Amino acid sequence: MDKSRMIGIVALCLLLVLPATVSAIGVSGTKYMGSITPGGTDTHTMTVSLGSEENPTDLMVEVYGFGQNMDQGYSALNPADDVNPYSARSFITLDNSSFHLEPGTAKSINAKISVPANAGPGGRYALIYIHALPGKGQSFTTAVLVPVLITITGTTPTVTGSITNLSVGEVTAGQPITVTTTLKNTGNYHYYHTVNTVTVSDANNNPFGNFSTQPSIYAVIPGNTVQYTVTPKLQNLPAGNYTVDSKVLLEGGTVLDEKNTTLSVKANYIPPVTESSITLTPQGGGTLISPDGRFSVLFPQGAVLGDGVVTLKPYAKDKLEPAPANAKPGATCFEITGLTGLLSKDATVKVTYSADDLAAAGGDASQLKLSYFDAAQGAWVILPTQVNTQDMTLTTTTNRMGVWAVMVSSSTGVGSPASASTKASLPAVLSIVALAVTAIIVGSTARQRK
Repeated sequence: MDKSRMIGIVALCLLLVLPATVSAIGVSGTKYMGSITPGGTDTHTMTVSLGSEENPTDLMVEVYGFGQNMDQGYSALNPADDVNPYSARSFITLDNSSFHLEPGTAKSINAKISVPANAGPGGRYALIYIHALPGKGQSFTTAVLVPVLITITGTTPTVTGSITNLSVGEVTAGQPITVTTTLKNTGNYHYYHTVNTVTVSDANNNPFGNFSTQPSIYAVIPGNTVQYTVTPKLQNLPAGNYTVDSKVLLEGGTVLDEKNTTLSVKANYIPPVTESSITLTPQGGGTLISPDGRFSVLFPQGAVLGDGVVTLKPYAKDKLEPAPANAKPGATCFEITGLTGLLSKDATVKVTYSADDLAAAGGDASQLKLSYFDAAQGAWVILPTQVNTQDMTLTTTTNRMGVWAVMVSSSTGVGSPASASTKASLPAVLSIVALAVTAIIVGSTARQRK
């Protein structure tokens, strides 16, 4: 993760944990999109306002290069890092770069954009960064990026892109298959609303379906590289080799680039569990079972004290808390939500383990255990588990739900808590505040073009 992206994430977290110390600024004119002839000028006006209930605030306005993260979000580039030949950073001058706002007041900033007479074809790009400075009891303040996208009038834009990498994530039973496509804008002009379409086909070229991203809300800037992630909802796949074809399309369907790779399935692939729910009442029990029958939870009568909907959901293995020292995770994990606290009576949890779970145990099914993560203790609880090698099932009883996983372990009980290095304490987070002042928070909403 690059530094600007990391700082942006910290900033968003701090907005949640320090609501009483945040000064929220409002900005109009949060994007410039205009056409300017070589040698011509234009002016973009932004108005920064402070709510009547906010703290008095000092603000700064700065011009940066137009960077872009792999997730397509925008990031500000310092002058030393802004080496893009399509940069407009040097074209922009501000009539006011620092000012003070009292609650309930506003200030306008004019950005003069001067395009050199020898400007080449296509587009030019920069970001205007408006941010409040800490002070007067504030620990952190909001910030807004204003994208500047200039079209050089009278020139012909080149709209091209190249897929520089296509990768397929690990194929594991019960986990989604992730296809990641990396695209570089190789032209001289930006494009919006790109779509990534992925097709998976067998050896006879029979497709299992087309899977696509939603149209991107971000512009892809010339010279920048972004990624698209598609998770094909594939059903059971027999072992074998498959072809994965990836296309990135412009709005309207024009293909920017296409690339394919091989998906190798070593053992029959089983898709993630499909979400399912059951309504429980104190008067009656019930069985929550996945549509494919691989997961089930039997709740006896009187297990709950009030009516409620309990849901079985898929859970990504890479989001699991670290396993204890005496265990390692298998391939299967899932989540049961809708219950708070303990059950009045133990439920019976039954899971069909996969070939990947067995492989993780070195072929010794007796090492497979069902476990849940106890958030209060910050540790996994590995439960006594009955193993049936005939139907490949694991069964246990418990009065706790939450996040579950098949663990490989020779023992049961509460495992060691998750490593302290994986947990960020509040003091540690607060120590980053000084660095986070330069965080970038994109000001446009997800319903608009960025």
